Amino acid sequence: MLIKITFHIILLLISTSIINAQYFDSVEKESERILVSLSDGNSVNPTDLTELKNLLSSDFENDVSESITPIDQQSIDSLRNHLTEFESELKNISTDSAFVLFNDWYLHLQNIFYEYSKGKFFSSDQRKILFFSTSMSCHCTLEMCKKQLVEILKLKRETGDSYSFLVVDSYWNNDLQLKYETYFAPSALVFNQSNELILKIEYEEEMIEQLSVFLFRSDKI
Repeated sequence: MLIKITFHIILLLISTSIINAQYFDSVEKESERILVSLSDGNSVNPTDLTELKNLLSSDFENDVSESITPIDQQSIDSLRNHLTEFESELKNISTDSAFVLFNDWYLHLQNIFYEYSKGKFFSSDQRKILFFSTSMSCHCTLEMCKKQLVEILKLKRETGDSYSFLVVDSYWNNDLQLKYETYFAPSALVFNQSNELILKIEYEEEMIEQLSVFLFRSDKI
């Protein structure tokens, strides 16, 4: 009887973890596409926004209370409400302002799923790229973070499945910054398959260029 109960518990944990992955990965992918498009000066496509809203309203809510990650319905609702606020502002603001506001929403998404994303990131057997952004700082730092976040997302698209990526809003989640003694945002850290830190770039205007050169050389080894 105990074996049967244990088996069902393990099965529940696995199934809810898969639900979390499917939910978050689909929402993250769509939000990244919108953010990159805004950074290129494009207006928000209403169809894309509708798709994102539909993804946020998908079946995850039926299993959120049993999830192995600390995510509750209130957190999911906060994402939906934040997106509704963003949508209501669109008709009154420029594309540049929309980019700023949607960047804030994207970091909100990363904050909600931080523990899940971190666990997935460090359990991967791939090489890894960790990017520290921030939602609270001086204007110049926020601008640099916003610009380099998009560059990281474009690099993620270019590298395909070669690397695992993690974006962290260090204002709300600073445990990894403290662990790896990275006290500035934006910063990029690269890890090998064994989670050993092999590169750190902090608050550097040419971060993506340096990172791309390093990754190109690493791929040749």
